[in-house]
Amino acid sequence: MTNELSLYLDALRFGAAFAVFVSHYSTGRISGGLFWQFDGGRTAVLVFFVLSGFVIAWVSDTRERTLEEYGLSRVARLYSVIIPAFVLTAALDSVGKAIDPRLYSPEWGHSMAHSVTDYALSAVFLGESWTIRVLPGFNVPYWSLNYEAWYYVLFAAAIFLRGRPRIAVVIMAALLAGPRILFLLPVWLMGIAAWRWRAELPQRLGRPLVLVCLAGFIALETVGGQQLFWHPSSGWLPPDFSADDFVVGALVALFIVGLANMPLRMPGRRLERLVRGLAGTSFGLYLLHYPLLNFFGTVVPGPPDAALHRVLVFGLALGGAIGLASLIEPRKALLKAQLRSALHLLLRKPPPSAVARQRLS
Repeated sequence: MTNELSLYLDALRFGAAFAVFVSHYSTGRISGGLFWQFDGGRTAVLVFFVLSGFVIAWVSDTRERTLEEYGLSRVARLYSVIIPAFVLTAALDSVGKAIDPRLYSPEWGHSMAHSVTDYALSAVFLGESWTIRVLPGFNVPYWSLNYEAWYYVLFAAAIFLRGRPRIAVVIMAALLAGPRILFLLPVWLMGIAAWRWRAELPQRLGRPLVLVCLAGFIALETVGGQQLFWHPSSGWLPPDFSADDFVVGALVALFIVGLANMPLRMPGRRLERLVRGLAGTSFGLYLLHYPLLNFFGTVVPGPPDAALHRVLVFGLALGGAIGLASLIEPRKALLKAQLRSALHLLLRKPPPSAVARQRLS
């Protein structure tokens, strides 16, 4: 992974998180339907899936070459943001529901009748398993983490285990995840394939491939790809599923392969730092923005379509999510170190030397 490619993928990652934010902000109860024409939230999630597969393949080849290192990194990455997101969601949902229960009623598609059970199932990523469909409070974006976490487990079993243990763990993980989660696994695997095959493309074809993918994506969105391949809703399928998911995933994967074979220009230092900084908040922005949008949509005075209401809700929710994420996400390194110490204590392994600690930090 070159520094240039890493920066461009960082920009893509933050752009996807921002697209999810805008798609949720554009709903009628939050902004009176501002930007209602924009419906890129699901496409952005598919971008996340492909990027996730690409990055996981990269780190497992370079940085996280043992099951311990891989597992600790994934757990720290997830729970460093999930735990604060749970606390924030529960707190804001409680206050917002007390102020205006209408914005937190089941008519919006989310129930708080069994909140403790919903949080517990979500904490172990069973919120989308089989025919279960629950969320941790009013935090809609969390649905995709149930998918991604099980993809991490399946990948770890396939790469780091051998023989019967590998078969047993893969089968057990697949049974726990259920068919709905496994249905979108090919999209995530497209990211793995993009990493594996990126060097197979002649570099002279990098730019044409990027242009073809962009043109294909624009054409697909213009004709309404999701509706074009629409499938009737079912409890056995991912939410809002259509065969368009696989087409979009393939276009994103090929786009990344093309980028990897292009002569990419680096921007100035300031812009690079800005992109890196924003990308470092993308996971937090993704997981924190929805409860903030619901809360500020409730407490900010005025009708949703009033100009001041729209500006305040947009700024407070976006600024709050990015600000909190910038405080939360850097703590994953500390959490990883704490998890490593706890694991070594449990396994009665000697603590790593000072040199090893520096290498693992």
